[in-house]
Amino acid sequence: MHEIDLMGTRRSRVDEAREMGTALHDLCQPLTTLQCRLEMGELTGTAEAYRNAVVLGLAECARLATAVRSMREKVWAATREAEAEASGNRR
Repeated sequence: MHEIDLMGTRRSRVDEAREMGTALHDLCQPLTTLQCRLEMGELTGTAEAYRNAVVLGLAECARLATAVRSMREKVWAATREAEAEASGNRR
């Protein structure tokens, strides 16, 4: 199956799956950074280290939230398109 994107280009489900795979891969970087920052704060054990870990951790959480929102919107759009396509095939 193919879809037409906004540029009039045909996109397959494989292309969409690859895009989602890329988006998931891109989540790894802020997750790793978040984990590292929190571990550094824990290892250092000072109030300043904890504060820095929280500040940097919150920034990484914001990046993650943005990426997840984008992925969620893509999944919702694909679901709506698949449902529309399925209902069109029933007629």
